[in-house]
Amino acid sequence: MTQKLQLTKPSRLSSGDTIAIVSPSSGLANLVPHRVEKGVDALKSMGFQVVFAPHALERDGYISASAEKRASDLHWAFSNPLIKAVICAIGGEHSNQILKYLDFSIIKNNPKIFVGYSDISVLHFAFHSLGLITFYGPSLLTQFGEYPEVLDYTKKHFLAAVSKAEPI
Repeated sequence: MTQKLQLTKPSRLSSGDTIAIVSPSSGLANLVPHRVEKGVDALKSMGFQVVFAPHALERDGYISASAEKRASDLHWAFSNPLIKAVICAIGGEHSNQILKYLDFSIIKNNPKIFVGYSDISVLHFAFHSLGLITFYGPSLLTQFGEYPEVLDYTKKHFLAAVSKAEPI
């Protein structure tokens, strides 16, 4: 008989809550500061505060930072009690590199909203194995950094997913 995994849904976001931006894979945030600014402005216009993980804006070739630094950014975000959500800058191809450096007890013991897509799926699967519900969804550079503004559909459904108790 298999044991059913107990899932933990993180606390909902409220106006004024702080979102941390991390770059667990691609280093594109370093190359498109206008998208970073636009994405931050979009999140702030929704009522949130935004902070960047220490290495989120670094770039080492096409990767954001070393695997160790990228993992430490996730530890920083999940262990900080002021941060209520973690959103990825963008996907990429290298999230798998950080798995061996992650202290999964930090993530499991500090459940937070975690949002990203594409290559970030590696982290969604890893966090799900801990029982954490995560959100496959918009990233800072792409959907939140849209020009001229975030699509209404994206904004509506992001807010419904992370700030409401009812299922979408």
